[in-house]
Amino acid sequence: MNKSKVVSLLSSTAIFLSLNSMAPSVSANSQTLNDLEQQKEQLQQEKNKINGDINDAEQEMQSLDSKREQLNNEISEIQNNIESIIAQIDEQEKEIARLEEEIEKLNKEIKALEEKIEARNQLLAEQARGVQVAGSPQDLVDIVLSADSLSDLVGRIEVINVLVKNNKNIMEEQIEDRKAVEQAREEVDLAKEETNRVKEEMEVNRNQLLAERKNLDNKIQVVTEKYNLTSNERDQLLSKQSQVASKTDAIDQEMTAEKERIAAEKAREEAEAKKLAEAQRKAAEKEKQAQQVKTASSTKKSSSEVSSSSSSTSSTTTTNSGGWARPAGGPITSEFGYRIHPILGYNRLHAGTDIGGGGPITAAKAGTVTVAGYHNSYGNYVKIDHGNGISTLYAHMKSDLRVSAGQSVSQGQQIGTMGTTGSSTGVHLHFEVHKNGTPVNPRNYVNF
Repeated sequence: MNKSKVVSLLSSTAIFLSLNSMAPSVSANSQTLNDLEQQKEQLQQEKNKINGDINDAEQEMQSLDSKREQLNNEISEIQNNIESIIAQIDEQEKEIARLEEEIEKLNKEIKALEEKIEARNQLLAEQARGVQVAGSPQDLVDIVLSADSLSDLVGRIEVINVLVKNNKNIMEEQIEDRKAVEQAREEVDLAKEETNRVKEEMEVNRNQLLAERKNLDNKIQVVTEKYNLTSNERDQLLSKQSQVASKTDAIDQEMTAEKERIAAEKAREEAEAKKLAEAQRKAAEKEKQAQQVKTASSTKKSSSEVSSSSSSTSSTTTTNSGGWARPAGGPITSEFGYRIHPILGYNRLHAGTDIGGGGPITAAKAGTVTVAGYHNSYGNYVKIDHGNGISTLYAHMKSDLRVSAGQSVSQGQQIGTMGTTGSSTGVHLHFEVHKNGTPVNPRNYVNF
């Protein structure tokens, strides 16, 4: 295999490596997964809070339900007491009705007795007129009527003696009837008084029990309203819980899909890396074989080629008319500009020029180092300010950086060594030129 074919093969392989070095890593793609996990954690915290609120609401409902049941039992007991008292009142009212009938009967008897007494009074008055010796007949009648017994009348007045003798039976009946009337009236009054007292007492008890029943009804209403309110709150919490569960399920599905996508992308990257490593190994093997053939054919030719190679390498480090020098030896594997990303599959800007191979990296122009450190995508990199808004960036270097931030460097001074750190799958230099902070084509400044 001749030299041109080897260079062509190496160039193709380096281009492929360079394109893959600019692809975002799986860790960068997993940011979406981290965001989903954070959202899921927030939803889980919200779900835990809702569950706690639901448990509190259900406990409150159980407590209110127990209170309502207790109040219902109290109402049942009071209702039984009310019914018992009402039954007693009904019996008492029947007794009152019976007594009133008895009173009415006694009143009729009293009236009949009073009529008999009045008739006797008329008879006695007529007899007194016929036998009186002094005073008026009415005075005699009053004396008779005021006596408590028949013996009380004897001996008072002669006229009374005459009347008593003539009307002994009548007087006795008169006095007994009058006593019977008075006793009957007393019994009626006592019965009425007792009946009214009992009835009033029973009415007071019933009214008191009814008031207690009303008070308990009000308590039950308050408990029921609070129970219904708590029940509504629980239903709202259950609805919210269902919504959170739906969101969590949706995020779980997104996370599963994202994990599958990341796994597939990782597998694809590993396959591409393996493929590139195999291509690089084959290219190195072919180059080694070609070198062995050349060495075996002629030592002089080999020396000549080495001299030619040294001369070529030396020419790459010379400055151009603008005062810029090539930062490294090796073929250009990828130019500045937009291209279809080999992994992501869409058009994006490649912000620099890639130089394949290996070896030292030098400053393209004198300036001051502003950054010498590590970046997830650039890996170990150096950035140099050249003044007038122009700066250069050197990426994917090995960890043995030769400069530090704040250091002044001269053109051609070594600042590091080509490596494959950061987002890179092969050894090369990613070289950028910035004008006022914006990437521009390095070919506008450096002759490659």
